[in-house]
Amino acid sequence: MSTIAPTAAAPVDLAALELAAGSGDEGARIALANQLLARHRHGTPEHQRGLDLMLAAAHGPHWREASWCLGAYYLQVTTWPDAHQQAARWLTRAAAAGVAPAIDRLATLYLQGLGVAFDPVRALNLQNHLADAGFQQAAWEAGYLLADAGEDVRAAAMFARACALGYPPAYYSLGLRMACADPTQRDAAFSRALMLRAADAGFPDARQAADDLVPAALCGDAADVWHSRLKDNLVTARPILQQLVPADAPLTRPLVHPLVLRLESHFASIGHPAIALATDSRVGVSAVACGRVQAKPGALEWLAQQPRIGISRGMATREECAHLMHKVAAVLRHPDAYVKRGSINDESESRQFNGQGHPPGVLHADAVVRLIERRIIALSGWDAAALEPYSVIRYQPGEEYLPHVDSFTSDQIVANRARGDLGGQRSVTLLLCLRAADAGGETYFHHPALAVRGEAGMGLLHYNALPDGGQDVQSLHSGRPVVRGEKWMWRSTLREHPLYPTSTERAPT
Repeated sequence: MSTIAPTAAAPVDLAALELAAGSGDEGARIALANQLLARHRHGTPEHQRGLDLMLAAAHGPHWREASWCLGAYYLQVTTWPDAHQQAARWLTRAAAAGVAPAIDRLATLYLQGLGVAFDPVRALNLQNHLADAGFQQAAWEAGYLLADAGEDVRAAAMFARACALGYPPAYYSLGLRMACADPTQRDAAFSRALMLRAADAGFPDARQAADDLVPAALCGDAADVWHSRLKDNLVTARPILQQLVPADAPLTRPLVHPLVLRLESHFASIGHPAIALATDSRVGVSAVACGRVQAKPGALEWLAQQPRIGISRGMATREECAHLMHKVAAVLRHPDAYVKRGSINDESESRQFNGQGHPPGVLHADAVVRLIERRIIALSGWDAAALEPYSVIRYQPGEEYLPHVDSFTSDQIVANRARGDLGGQRSVTLLLCLRAADAGGETYFHHPALAVRGEAGMGLLHYNALPDGGQDVQSLHSGRPVVRGEKWMWRSTLREHPLYPTSTERAPT
């Protein structure tokens, strides 16, 4: 019942790897290739040797692993021409052979629409395949994609399946939907109990959502009873969960793991009338118990024109905001730990921002990230290939972001291009409020003298550049100190030009 996430390789002895690879050890050859690719800058002879070794391994006995490594490599090497097309090629090859991480990354690529056509149905089918093999996060992502498509009953069923696999966020998602059902049909106590189980695991917003939507006073003792039953249900499921070790899942063999069926049956045994097994022996949720949770981004409301500043309410749901906070909470760091070295604009963050943040990176993007990115593109009318990867930042009491601009100077643009960054100017910034501070923490624009107080799910879009692409110094802004509570923000920027070169425009090396 594992999730799918790449893990960092432990330090290794390169000399030993060289010796083993030279003697014909294919595993050592792949490990050596990974080390050379990770340790040496793109464009160097050592890096190219690592790529050549991996390409050779992709035609050897360990071709499945090497194909996955190549897919992951091309996802990350944005200066390589047609990188997304190459990623799609190798991920498709590894996914067909059942390499689970490749199936997962291919699904996110279909949601990104780079290198392949945007295809949420294909992404859903791939995550369904992984869910049937026992991957708990995939079951949750399949539920989320169904919910975004308005398939409320099927979404609830997938969240119930993820609950059966012991995935804490799924309790929140199922409880949230049951709390949003028709008040004449919903079971407030069971909804609250589900969200409290997510709160037991430390999932953000779970307790607050329970208190807001189905407060204890409305539920009586029944919520405590259901909470205990849910807890006992998971405890007694642990022996089955421990036996479930998801492995390769070839796309040519779409089978449901027998232990997945046992776990779903066990979850249905909780005894709630809205949770039952269907005729196909899969767990389902009664239609009347399912409410809708779906983003409804509002049109841009322009607050200023010089510089242009606008907001869009409802750009992300409560669930999406909680998910993104949960995703990075354990890995937040001071900017010194994550800023890009050699970029004046990025390095200044370590001096101007005293909170914490994290840029998750392409290997950790998921369905929520990709669909929010699609909304940003729709809202701005920008090219999807010009959207920078997002990051999340958190302010705690007393923390602030000193006055700054997000745009590049002309010298920085030249320096960036020399490093292979073809995107040009950071033209537009999109800030998505995941959690607003209880007091303080406004985003303040100095020249319009405009303070924007965030609200969860609200997008704030501001232009950083002049019509000719030059730096607009009037876009100076700051994050005011948080007085009480916490402020969480998603950040991404839209560039002047696409970030990813094609074979007709090769990036410098």
